[in-house]
Amino acid sequence: MSKERNKIIAANIKKYVKEKGITQKELANQIGISPSTMSDYMNLRSNPSHGVIQKIADYFGILKSDIDTTFKDINSNDISVLYNQLDKPRQQKVYNYAESLLEEQNKVVELPNRTAPLLGDVAANPTELAYGDPVYDEEVTSDVPSGADGALTIQGDSMEDLFRNGDICFFHRQPDVENGEIAIVEIDGTGVTCKKIIKENGSVILRSLNDKYNDRKIEKESVRIIGKVLV
Repeated sequence: MSKERNKIIAANIKKYVKEKGITQKELANQIGISPSTMSDYMNLRSNPSHGVIQKIADYFGILKSDIDTTFKDINSNDISVLYNQLDKPRQQKVYNYAESLLEEQNKVVELPNRTAPLLGDVAANPTELAYGDPVYDEEVTSDVPSGADGALTIQGDSMEDLFRNGDICFFHRQPDVENGEIAIVEIDGTGVTCKKIIKENGSVILRSLNDKYNDRKIEKESVRIIGKVLV
């Protein structure tokens, strides 16, 4: 896929996200991909598969070609044309299947109530924070994901579009993460930051999702991973 085609896809996604009044993170959650993957699409670091483009189109109620202009989608009325060509027993089967899909789509899943302690602020650029001692006597009780051990408030814009300034970031406490995952890390015992982790020859690269910020390469011994960010 050419970079020019990627630009068209990213621009069209931004257009429909803006029209619907949602964030790219919300779109990612709706179609079942991670917000960091969506950010990679929007910043032309990778391209969405045909399946992902179809999910985006289905979510907005548009054609795939409205996102990726190289697609030649069938006319939206073609499904009824095909249906009308079926005999009655087969039409009933199609109807029953469509009805079951709609019922499944409309099911409301009741999530268990969860809480997570709000430990303070974490900057896109390192900030001093006495990790482990709650800065606020508060708990987050809304939209807390399974496995969350704590929450931090994001400061700055270096992790956009995954997190915006003031967003709540949930994390699971663990001493290491996989290459390419997003983590809360402490640097030289002086500051805590939220970054994508890239491991490279005994060093750790702290990568922002916002392209206007450069990577920061640090010796592995100077970085302590506090936990994996839940996205």
